[in-house]
Amino acid sequence: MLIKSKKFKIFDSDALKNFHKRIFFSIIVFSCFYFVAIFRIADVMVFKFNKNDFKEQVQTNNRGKIYDRNGQLLASNIKSYSLFVNALKINNKFEIAEKLSPILNIKKDIIYQKINSNKKFVYIKRNISPIEHQKIINLGEISLHTELEKNRIYPFRNAASHLVGFVDIDNQGKAGIEKGFDDLLKNNQDLYLTIDINLQNAVRNELFKTIKIFSAESGSAIIMDIQNSEILSLINYPDFDPNNYSTSTFDQRLNRVLQSNYEMGSTFKPLTVAMGMDIDLIKKDMFFDVSKPIKHINDWKPCDCELSIKNIIVKSSNIGTAKIAKIIGKENQKHFFKLAGFFDPINIDLIEAAHPLGNTYNWGLMETMTIGYGYGFAITPMHLAVAYNAILNEGKKTKPKILLHDNDYSFTQIIKKETSKYIASLLKAVIDESEYTGPRVKIKGYDIGGKTGTAELTNSIGDYDEDLNRTIFIGAFPMSKPKYLVLTFIDKPKRIKDYNYGITSATVNAPLVKNIIKKIIEILKVPKYENQTILNAATSLNYNNNNAVN
Repeated sequence: MLIKSKKFKIFDSDALKNFHKRIFFSIIVFSCFYFVAIFRIADVMVFKFNKNDFKEQVQTNNRGKIYDRNGQLLASNIKSYSLFVNALKINNKFEIAEKLSPILNIKKDIIYQKINSNKKFVYIKRNISPIEHQKIINLGEISLHTELEKNRIYPFRNAASHLVGFVDIDNQGKAGIEKGFDDLLKNNQDLYLTIDINLQNAVRNELFKTIKIFSAESGSAIIMDIQNSEILSLINYPDFDPNNYSTSTFDQRLNRVLQSNYEMGSTFKPLTVAMGMDIDLIKKDMFFDVSKPIKHINDWKPCDCELSIKNIIVKSSNIGTAKIAKIIGKENQKHFFKLAGFFDPINIDLIEAAHPLGNTYNWGLMETMTIGYGYGFAITPMHLAVAYNAILNEGKKTKPKILLHDNDYSFTQIIKKETSKYIASLLKAVIDESEYTGPRVKIKGYDIGGKTGTAELTNSIGDYDEDLNRTIFIGAFPMSKPKYLVLTFIDKPKRIKDYNYGITSATVNAPLVKNIIKKIIEILKVPKYENQTILNAATSLNYNNNNAVN
């Protein structure tokens, strides 16, 4: 008997049929989860890939580091995270705002406003801390995203803030070196500056002490290497922390050395003598009668006498200098100022370099005389430093250098070498012979020169006020071969009993400059100059028997 075999069927029995149904159901469920997951991953990936459509710019390259002259790190990048969301895909917005508020230390209303903005890409906070990052991860909210970014840090914080500058949240240079050399730094080029950060810190501390003692509003200091025009230190106070620049004020960020214009007071007097000597209108053996005012110009300490050129500088005579300026005349004065760069911004590759105000009024005979002793003409502190740097560098004016190994040695000859030596001798005489300034500046074993300047400021009704001063001191050493230039400014010092209520530069700035010079000697290891060396330098100057330094 032939038995026909049955055809095999998948669902041959109820049990087998139910088993296969469960298999197919599981496959369908798994497939749904699989496609949802794939969609979610693709969505996130596409969103992250396209997020630059909603951002202004993302810094992709490493930014170059900034160092001081000795290789001390002044600015660098570190990795950090930023928190962002796609506000269109968040449902529990208020709940998330409540959770994030204590973690980020931001008011929940502010966070909610960002989350509720209906934008595809919204930063909640940039550069969150590692602790904040971990707490956000612990929340387990898939709608919160973090991205790895580069954060600029400044290890020395306020110490070099005005020179180094800062970058914005997107690593774009906004001030100082960071802005001036932004293109180089963006291309990952490291920069070495001329400043010595140890000296910078020391000068900042000394400046701050003086400002605190006299309850002054602000102050600045510059140190330059006269022989190569390198800036060794540049300080302004108030200052700011570039790590948190957004919390600083305009006044804190103001680079007074480059941006603020001031009348320079008596520090202009040696410049007036230099311009007159260089064109042979003023002779070393000339004397000037200072017994009577000239056109309402008076001396702080009247003298019924005649003064030599040297004593006009040592005693800081307004009358004597005004008479010298009168002989020089307006056109010669303008010509010298042009050579000195007093009509143009400083050539320093920094956006902060301001145009000098100069003389904004009529430039007649009266103005020529007052400008001669530092009133009626405004320049920045850096203009004054560069001019003195040239005067003491054999008359060669060069641009101030902020980058190490800057090989630009071009110069403008603004005075003769012989005039340069003579002015150096006058500045030395101020310290050696002056009644008030010299004793406050002298340091045994170091021949120092300098000139004070006290400029009265105007009050609310536009009148000069003897209680509102700007005190200035510009000095150099060693005067046998000038190497270091020191310039200090103190704005609006207050009268105090401990200093006999004096607010002149001899009282305020002279001790400050002495302390700064001590720091230069200590940090840069400047050796003492033997008396014989100084004597030889002084007697080697080719002057006649009646010259102004005798």
